[in-house]
Amino acid sequence: MEGEEAMGAKVTPIFCDCTSQNQSLCPDKIMMDVVVGELSLQVDLEADIELDTPAIDIKDIDKKVVLEQCEFISVDNSSSKCDCGVVNGKVFLGGYVRKNIRYSAVDYAHDDGICGGIKHCTVNVPFNCVVPVEDSKVSVSHTEKGTMDFHGRKLQEFNQLISESYNEPVECCINNVTFKERDLFRNQVPLTYGPKTEKSFCVIREKMVIIMDLTLIQKRKVDSCLIISSNTGC
Repeated sequence: MEGEEAMGAKVTPIFCDCTSQNQSLCPDKIMMDVVVGELSLQVDLEADIELDTPAIDIKDIDKKVVLEQCEFISVDNSSSKCDCGVVNGKVFLGGYVRKNIRYSAVDYAHDDGICGGIKHCTVNVPFNCVVPVEDSKVSVSHTEKGTMDFHGRKLQEFNQLISESYNEPVECCINNVTFKERDLFRNQVPLTYGPKTEKSFCVIREKMVIIMDLTLIQKRKVDSCLIISSNTGC
């Protein structure tokens, strides 16, 4: 209401200062992409695709997988017998299949035949899935959080120490994709004019199985000597 002070959280700065200390640079360390896991997965899709004009057949369909999401979450239940830093987890994947459909349109029909042009329609068929990843080499550091209990601590105080390590995100690289699909023409109707055996349709029921081989990559600080050791004997 007018004349009343707005309610809500408020911050009043009191003090702020910054100091820094240079750290010695180690020339033997470089930041690079490291392969931390590999997996093969299968995505099953079913969708209806509606064309903008009636068609009598499909000439060709080009397909391409586009990944928009690749998020790794660790699960602390590694079954590996070796103590070598392996991590089990799950990868949340999301994206779409870009499809360019070329088909024969119906522009004119008579008893002896059908005439029309070749048209195309480009659509994105979305997908989302979660897949397990076993015995990966993903670097995972967790936040350490604790309460500092000093001698003589007052009841009006709350003391806390937080140490947080930041991990580089895991990225997915597609190595190979295999498509297996069947496209069914839905709601076919006979042509009003034209050969009696011909029918037109506007909806395609798509049933598709996608098999993908993925490589999981994470940026790491790596000893440069290990990289060139195979060539120089370092």
